[in-house]
Amino acid sequence: MGISDRLPKETDVVVAGGGVLGICVAYWLSAIYEIRVAVVDASRGPAEHETYRNTGIIHRPFYLDPDKKRVFAQTSLLSHALWQDLAREWSLPWRPIGTLNVALTEKEVRTVERYRDWGLQNGMEEGELQLKPGTEVERTEPEVRCLAALLSKNDVSVDFRKFALQVLALAERRGVSFTGGFRVTGLVEGPRGTNAICEGRQGTSSIGCKLLVNAAGGGALGLAKSCGVGREFAQLNFRGEYWRVDEPFASRVTSNVYRPPKHSQFPFLDPHFVVRADGTRQIGPNAVLVSGPYAYQGVGLRSLKDFVEGPIGPKLEILTDGTFVRLVASEWRSSISKSAMCARVMKFIPNLGVENLHGRAVFGVRSSLLDSKGFVPEAVVLPGSHSIHILNYNSPGATGAPSFSAMVVAKIRDEGLADGFDELVRSEADSTWVFDGALGSSGPSL
Repeated sequence: MGISDRLPKETDVVVAGGGVLGICVAYWLSAIYEIRVAVVDASRGPAEHETYRNTGIIHRPFYLDPDKKRVFAQTSLLSHALWQDLAREWSLPWRPIGTLNVALTEKEVRTVERYRDWGLQNGMEEGELQLKPGTEVERTEPEVRCLAALLSKNDVSVDFRKFALQVLALAERRGVSFTGGFRVTGLVEGPRGTNAICEGRQGTSSIGCKLLVNAAGGGALGLAKSCGVGREFAQLNFRGEYWRVDEPFASRVTSNVYRPPKHSQFPFLDPHFVVRADGTRQIGPNAVLVSGPYAYQGVGLRSLKDFVEGPIGPKLEILTDGTFVRLVASEWRSSISKSAMCARVMKFIPNLGVENLHGRAVFGVRSSLLDSKGFVPEAVVLPGSHSIHILNYNSPGATGAPSFSAMVVAKIRDEGLADGFDELVRSEADSTWVFDGALGSSGPSL
C-alpha cells in the first residue's frame, strides 16, 4: 500500500478524510471515472480515528427509525452483502455473532417489539429477527437476565480498519493515492482553478483540484463552514469509553447484548456487552461530553475554541435542558468510576463484577450535529462550489459506508459536480463491488 507524506501538486478530486467513508468514496470515484483521486488525512495513516475506534459490529437496521433514519437504515441493509463479499474474497475477519436487544421493563418490551417492526419496514427478512421471552434468552445465554429480547441473527463482528485498508488497496490499483499528515482546511480560487488548502507540520500547502469531497468525520463541519456551507449547524462531541472483560467470565456470554437507550432523542447509548472479531469482550460505552472531536483523554481543553464556535443558540438550548444535563453528569460518573460502568451492565448481566474488568479498551468520539430543532438524526450531505460535504456521519456509519459512499458519488454526478470528468465504462468482472448494486434498486437518494 502506497502511503505518502508528500502532497500531489494537482489532482482531479481531493477526498478530505481517510477513514472508511472517504476511502469508499475514493473507491467508487476511481471505479466509474478515469480521473485522479487523492485521499488526504491529518493522521499519518488511513483509518486511524473512528474507523479504528469502534466496536466493529456490522449491524442490521432493526433499531433504526425508518422515518427519521431512513438513509442510515437503507445503506446499512445494502452494505451487509458488500462487506461480506469483500471478506470472502480477501479472507478478512467475519465473525457472525448476533445481537440481543434486551428489555428490562414493560416499556422496553414495547420498544423491542417496535424494533422488530422497524427492521421489517427497513427490508430485513422475517427469519432474521426473533422476539424471545426472558426464559428462552436465559436458556441460550445463562448470564443474561431480561423480560424479553429481540435477537438480530445476522449481526457480524469485523475489523473495520482492515476492511478500509483492503478497499484502499483496491482503489490504489486504479490510481488513487493516500497522503497522511495533512489536514484539509478549505478551498481557494487560484489563477489556474481551485486549490485545496492543506496544513501539515511543515506549514501550509495546496493541491490544484476540480472537486473537494469532505469526509473528514469530526472535522467535517469546520471544513464545510470554511467553504461557505453548513453554517446553520453546531456540533457537540461525546467520547464513548469501553472496558475489557476478562476470562473466564468473558466467554460465558456469546452474543452482543444491547439495551434500548432511555432517551433516544439524545445521541447516548446505554452500555452494552460486545464480542469483537478477535473473540475478546468489552462493555461500554458511556457518552462523555468533551470539547473536540479528537479528545480521547480528559475534556479536550485544547479544543475549547471548537466548543464555543457558533451558532451558540442550539448548544445553549440543549446545555440548559435539565434531562440532558443530568445525563451528562451520569455519563461522567461512569467514566471516572469503573464500578459505575459495571453497575449499568449488571442490570442485565448480574454476575458481571468489577473484578472481571481488566482495563480500558480503545474508544472514540462521536461528533453530533445540532440545528434549531435539536440533534440531527441523519447524515447531512451539502453541495458547495467545487465541493461536497458529508456531515454527521455517525453510527452505524462504518456499517453502511459502501452503499452510502456510492450515493454520495451519485449525488456528485446529479449535482453537476462531475462535469468535466471523462466517464469511462469499466469492466466490473474483476470488481468485488458493483456500483448499481451498492445504490440498490429502489433505495433512497441523498
